[in-house]
Amino acid sequence: MTGKMQRREFQFELTFKWLGRDIEEEWQVIEPLFVQYWRTASPVLRANSYEHDGCSIAIDVDWTPLARRILRDNKIMAPVRLGHNNDGTWYAKINRPLKLKARCVIEGSNRLAKYDWYPRFFVEYFLFEVFAISNLSCPGAANFYRLTVRGDRSAVAPNQFELSSIYFDDWMVESIGGFTPTAKQLDPRLVAEWLRKVSPRVSQKGSTSTERALFSLHHLCRGDGGIDSVIWVFNALESLLSTRIGENFAALVRRIGLVLELDAKQTANLKRRMRELYDLRSAFVHGGYDVTHPLHSESIDPSLNYHYWRSLEGAKFGFFILGALFQRMIELGRPTLEFEERLLDFTQQ
Repeated sequence: MTGKMQRREFQFELTFKWLGRDIEEEWQVIEPLFVQYWRTASPVLRANSYEHDGCSIAIDVDWTPLARRILRDNKIMAPVRLGHNNDGTWYAKINRPLKLKARCVIEGSNRLAKYDWYPRFFVEYFLFEVFAISNLSCPGAANFYRLTVRGDRSAVAPNQFELSSIYFDDWMVESIGGFTPTAKQLDPRLVAEWLRKVSPRVSQKGSTSTERALFSLHHLCRGDGGIDSVIWVFNALESLLSTRIGENFAALVRRIGLVLELDAKQTANLKRRMRELYDLRSAFVHGGYDVTHPLHSESIDPSLNYHYWRSLEGAKFGFFILGALFQRMIELGRPTLEFEERLLDFTQQ
């Protein structure tokens, strides 16, 4: 299965075709946070190593050009947004792709190491981790939706990542507007340490409740806000909170309120919003949901506007709750959540 120890190095090109946010709201507050995040987090995110079937794999990416580019784009866009810029080249400047180099060093050998896709897999796995660490540290800071990965020796076409930060970004906007639970700014070192505990090895299937929820979050970030996003939300919450799949709605709400320390008013709002989301999920799973045609033309049928908006808003709310639960676990240093229910004997009081 394995041969003699070998050391091989691979170079990959990461191309960011778009570095900006997908929404503009609250840019005065949010974008300086992104600038500060990448300035401080770049060294934290630079490298990681993995073990797989007799191979040791090391990945290295210098993120400082990305940090400089985000700062530059922020300076370009500020006068444009305020209506003070007469430079007609600003749009071309912020839309110019940014290219970074990723280095992958593999020591050892196994039956898969000979394939071109093998080192690229670990580069992409590393990027998923960077995406998670960044957006749980500074929600919205890492938008990998138009990121492509190309290897210098590979005949395989470049892979487009399609990991969007728009849910995280929306959570930041809503938090500034007063939404609770609020999106927080966390130390990326703390988040990286927590992620290593949650997912200490290369995983293709979630082996713990938290890892399953984390993988569901990645699926949400690759979705389009349709009804399948609602399913992923419940998959994540039910796994993270150890409730029975599709059954214990009351326990789900109770445990969310407990972890997030919600007051009575916040808990009542949570219960109402989660009930709306749960009813939408149940309609799709058990029948009764108005399935739309794949063409989905809102011009042909304007009622699709509300149909899509309902699932999108529900998925966003569920995502915000999931993000808040993850951030609270990180603050507590807990890789998993455990709950205990007791029957009290009032006759002994």
